[in-house]
Amino acid sequence: MSLEQDEKDYKISHIENTTGTDSKEETKYDEHVADTLAADYVDHTVVITPEENRRLRRRAFKYLLPAMCIAYVTQSLDKGTLGSASIMGWQADVGAVGQDYALTSTFLYVGIIAGEPVVNQLIRRYPVAKILGFSMVVWSALLFGITFSLSVAPVFVLRALLGFFESSFNPCLVAITVQWFLVEEQAMITTIWQLMFVLANFVASLLAYGFYQIHGNEGIRTRGLYTWQWMTLCIALISSIASGIVLIFLPDSPPQARWATPEEKVKFIERVRKNDQGIKQVVWRTEQAWEVLRDPMPWLLFLMIFFETLVVGGLNTFNSLLINQAFGFSVGQSQLLGMPLAVFQGILYVLIGWLVTKTKNTVFCMIGYIIVNIIGTIVLITVAPTPTTRGGLLVAFYFMQCCQSVSPCMWSMLSRNVAGQTKKSIVYALFFIGWAGGNAIGPQFFVAAWAPRYLNSLYIHIAIYVCFIVDVLAIRLITTGRNKARDNALHGGRNIHGHAFEDMTDLENRDFRYSY
Repeated sequence: MSLEQDEKDYKISHIENTTGTDSKEETKYDEHVADTLAADYVDHTVVITPEENRRLRRRAFKYLLPAMCIAYVTQSLDKGTLGSASIMGWQADVGAVGQDYALTSTFLYVGIIAGEPVVNQLIRRYPVAKILGFSMVVWSALLFGITFSLSVAPVFVLRALLGFFESSFNPCLVAITVQWFLVEEQAMITTIWQLMFVLANFVASLLAYGFYQIHGNEGIRTRGLYTWQWMTLCIALISSIASGIVLIFLPDSPPQARWATPEEKVKFIERVRKNDQGIKQVVWRTEQAWEVLRDPMPWLLFLMIFFETLVVGGLNTFNSLLINQAFGFSVGQSQLLGMPLAVFQGILYVLIGWLVTKTKNTVFCMIGYIIVNIIGTIVLITVAPTPTTRGGLLVAFYFMQCCQSVSPCMWSMLSRNVAGQTKKSIVYALFFIGWAGGNAIGPQFFVAAWAPRYLNSLYIHIAIYVCFIVDVLAIRLITTGRNKARDNALHGGRNIHGHAFEDMTDLENRDFRYSY
């Protein structure tokens, strides 16, 4: 994933800013710095060579990525264990019937929907890493509560509260990514921390298989706890440890990084100048809020994530049941098959990250992956499960993880295409409400009466795939049109990114360029 050309362009831009720039162009730089955190560190005369840029990026990798990955793997573990617990006797032990199991997932995302508007305004005003760390502490406590809940009603309540505090994870990590990394780096960075979803699934499957060996789904308690309770307790303990790591080691912003020198803080701010997205601004700007309503891009981003999660919300919740009941594998085999499934997901994540970096065409890469999902869905619909076909059906289901694997692309489409701190706080909330809404509704497409193959669910998925493709093509049409108009307005001149820290929106700042 080479960034050498981007570094070359970056160096040229900064040298030209300090040598041979006429006075007329000079006055265009940072005339009204409104960025709360960047104000004392803005210096457009700083020259960052490619070598220095690589050093700064390595520093950011070293101090940020481990904590970001730990946070993401922690919040993903619960999602990975839900399906495992469903075939370890959880439903019988808590008295879940009918759609109760699907509702546990739905309540989680209802809580996230309620939390997103709140947390995104908190992120705009308060230290982002502390918001994430505090949420993880509360989230861990709620996991302990779920461990010892043996009826459905308290599980529903705890899952909703879990979702409310989990609502901070994704917007916090996206905000941190935007603060520290260049637009061309963000797809790669997002892919790295979202790969932790895959690691979480692998660990969850390994834990589930290990704990299943105690008493399986026989409803027998060991030291007073069922098998699935021991597994959930283990996840809660892991989450508690991770909370402390994030609170201690993850910095809130470049100016607040204890390990960075004053000179490095200036360079960390200036290296993201050409993103034209700023760092942080606590003042609410009503005009930016109104812009969200009239700009089609936020709503297309909302629909993009909503359509994708309508599919993956159901597949992630029911994957263990599909492998076990639809394809005919035993419970033990289903637990073990979750591990190569997670590894294959990881390969798909890395592949699409590489493709996006090489082709610089996010939309077409996503469409290619969705087409693979359509083919896999058709296979599951048309091929009946038998002892001779179940292996092929499993392979088709593995390839259907392509839809889940476009997630880093969608997150980076969000992070790269919105500017203005108030506008970002609203669009981020809207985007993650769409993410949670799709995940909440998706499991409800898997109606108990349609078990075990859920053919009607798969027909619905095909229609959703088509909607997704239409939506991302519309995004590409708008972004290319806006970029072309702005490039033409330069009349052969150079984009100097002179308003990067003035808290201007992507529509207001003619220096801003969209990514697709």
